[in-house]
Amino acid sequence: MKQEMNRSASPCRVVCALEESEAGYNLKAAFPDFPQVLQQWQQASAALRGSMLTDADVAYGSADLQRFDFYRAAGHGRPLLVFIHGGYWQGGDKSDIGFIAAPYVRAGIHVAVMNYSLAPVAPMEQMVDEVHAFLAYVERMAGELDIDPARISLMGHSAGGHLAALVAAQRVENPVHAVFAVSGVFDLAPLIPTSLNKALTLDTRRADNLSPVLLDGPGTTPVHTIIGEQETAQFHLQAAVMAQCWPQVVAHHVVPATHHYTVLWPLADEASPVCQTVIGALLA
Repeated sequence: MKQEMNRSASPCRVVCALEESEAGYNLKAAFPDFPQVLQQWQQASAALRGSMLTDADVAYGSADLQRFDFYRAAGHGRPLLVFIHGGYWQGGDKSDIGFIAAPYVRAGIHVAVMNYSLAPVAPMEQMVDEVHAFLAYVERMAGELDIDPARISLMGHSAGGHLAALVAAQRVENPVHAVFAVSGVFDLAPLIPTSLNKALTLDTRRADNLSPVLLDGPGTTPVHTIIGEQETAQFHLQAAVMAQCWPQVVAHHVVPATHHYTVLWPLADEASPVCQTVIGALLA
């Protein structure tokens, strides 16, 4: 059963001036090294596919992008980490980001990297439904995938961080084990006046309904917010408001010397403190 938004007056809003919205959320302009970072992600993911990717492009639904890649860990009844890619709900692909699986698979954690339909073809509400559908699929397939259905966790980056937080809050029944929202957007209203909204077509009503920070948090599910030290001020504010309004946020990790895109490298490195924290929470 999906939780309805708490429509009472809430201080859980991210406020910014009009000129701050474009500067704070147009990340490819803020971090012009993104093409180089993306190429490095793709190279690292391609290198991993030959050694760790067990099942590629598995369908969890009938739409073209309702597919996932499965990185299987050794052992039986292992935890599952579901990774939801970013791309401002308009781009990105599971093949770009598979490198994230490596330290978790080595630690005995299965990893599923999922795709979902994208704007402007699909509205954001459909993307949310697809994440719910994916979770229902892996729960049904828990025996075949050899996963522990009580330890299914969500990690999402950027737009994926938003989807992970929102879906976790909506899953009143069968809550997820843990949530890791990496550089997520939790109050969508500041996106309305930006160029990014051309494809998203958000208005105030839809932005509010799709903002996880305006929902009660996900029950007893622990939530970790993760952000790069060099992220824009608006993304730091998004995480701060979540910590203020969701008691389920048990930790906020500011990863040194990283920005919106490079923050994923430490999460794929088992020697990093943030990766070790995530592994510990997944195995708990």
